[in-house]
Amino acid sequence: MTTIQKILFFIFLATLSLKATVNNDINFSEELKMAFIKTPSKLLKNVPQKRFLKRFYRRHLYPTIWIKDNEINKEKANKLITLIKNDPTLSKKGLLYSTSIQLEKTLETNASKEQILRRELKLTSLYNIFLAHTLYGEIKWKQFNYKLSALKKRQINGHWVKYKAPQKINDLLLKPDINQTIEAITPKHFGYQSLIEGLKKLEKIKENGGWDKLPPFKKLKLGSAGDIVKKLRTRLIQSGDYIVVCDENITLLPKENNDSDVPHINKEALFDTCLEESVKKFQKRHGLAVDGVVGRATQKALNLSVDDKIKKVLLNIDRIKWLPREDKKQYIVVNLPEFMLHYIEDNQTKQNLRVIVGNKRHPTPIFSDYISYIVLNPYWKVPEGIVRREVIPHMVKDPNYLRKQGIVAHRTWDENSRIMDTSFLYWEDYLYGKEKFPYRLMQPPGPRNALGKIKFKFPNRFSVYLHDTPTRYLFKKSFRAYSHGCVRLSKPEKLLKSVAEFNKNINMRRAKKILKGKRKTLLNMNNKLRIHLIYLTAGMNSNGELEFRNDLYNYDKYQKRIIR
Repeated sequence: MTTIQKILFFIFLATLSLKATVNNDINFSEELKMAFIKTPSKLLKNVPQKRFLKRFYRRHLYPTIWIKDNEINKEKANKLITLIKNDPTLSKKGLLYSTSIQLEKTLETNASKEQILRRELKLTSLYNIFLAHTLYGEIKWKQFNYKLSALKKRQINGHWVKYKAPQKINDLLLKPDINQTIEAITPKHFGYQSLIEGLKKLEKIKENGGWDKLPPFKKLKLGSAGDIVKKLRTRLIQSGDYIVVCDENITLLPKENNDSDVPHINKEALFDTCLEESVKKFQKRHGLAVDGVVGRATQKALNLSVDDKIKKVLLNIDRIKWLPREDKKQYIVVNLPEFMLHYIEDNQTKQNLRVIVGNKRHPTPIFSDYISYIVLNPYWKVPEGIVRREVIPHMVKDPNYLRKQGIVAHRTWDENSRIMDTSFLYWEDYLYGKEKFPYRLMQPPGPRNALGKIKFKFPNRFSVYLHDTPTRYLFKKSFRAYSHGCVRLSKPEKLLKSVAEFNKNINMRRAKKILKGKRKTLLNMNNKLRIHLIYLTAGMNSNGELEFRNDLYNYDKYQKRIIR
């Protein structure tokens, strides 16, 4: 055999070998397409989300997301399974968790071509559900909206505006790095990550047995004694509220009592100052009146089980998923159940102001907007609903009511419109809406004005805004739901100063001068301020402790979650 013949022979062998390699490299994309077309019922047997999978693979020309080198890419699959197993918001008894465990075991066994295709589909289905869980959570929003509609029949107009995450799941499924994808779609604001940490702490407490429920009692306070006090101390130790360090400098009883009167009482059975401070800590964490006395409200909070609190935290985590996902240099968060406004700049809380929010009959709506202008020395234009429900009944009883409140009637909503004489009106005609009240009631600027001296406007369909108030004594209360829906500010000038810092067209010296008078003045903002009115009944404080708030409008009660 000549040299040329030998070369040709080796080329022939190499060609045969190449053909064999190509034949062994299965085109799984084509196989998947043919299986969907010819035997879809066989392909999708025991695979969840059949309709979604058909639509997704057809739309994207049958990509193989999980197959690499003729088998399932175990590294990529295990990333997904690990994320699911480590997600504290998923129940260990839930379908998502159990499915991932089953798939993990299956991936360790050899598979035929058909089994590989089926595993591809199962992994895509699993990833799709996990992405939806991460983006949207598990609140049954349709059921909650039905409840809000039912409340409207009782003249309670609750509103909750949701903001869907901008990412599309179909696009996310095709991204190569699962860890980066989940990190990118995880909420970054409103205390989301700290709530996750709080959830982990509660789960740890649950693993250790939780805490004991206290038996019924009337009241416990400094100086109380007995077994029930011992149980209270144990309960606070179990939840991490007991202040151990104060035991060193303990005062057993109030000063007016004499220790010698109770020599037989065990120290642990005595309500001492250390226990009182621990109760105060617990009360502060739960948005209660901080008085160190264990009354009915504190008892109720103490007897919430660890499972109840886990449910509450999970509910709030899911609420955050429906808040706007954006980065702003400055923004305001008003947390309604907390009765607090937080001014945030460069991701740091710069101000915490006490606020008064809507009462249970007139709940403040949950939504986001932009504060665009400020009114100094505003007029209060009395809403027609308040005129109908409150002013007219008062005038029927007391014809001097308008004069006492400093309210005047105008022909139109124009503040410069003609002032009307109401002394000749027969107010009973307008009671219960028998006839339409013909005028517009306004309260001009002054010390009695319901809006105080400053109003922050973010025009919206709910007609709510932030404003000052003359009833400043209400800010001393722990429960502050007294308005008709608008938010009253404890320190409006402080917020105005912050706004002026990034709106150079607002001169604080001039504003203060205007506020000393009664002339209404509009201040337009060159840089609008984002505002979020939210409803979170759980969150972490600056000390890394979980805090809980009263379910002001019963939304915790009305919102239910799917268990995943």
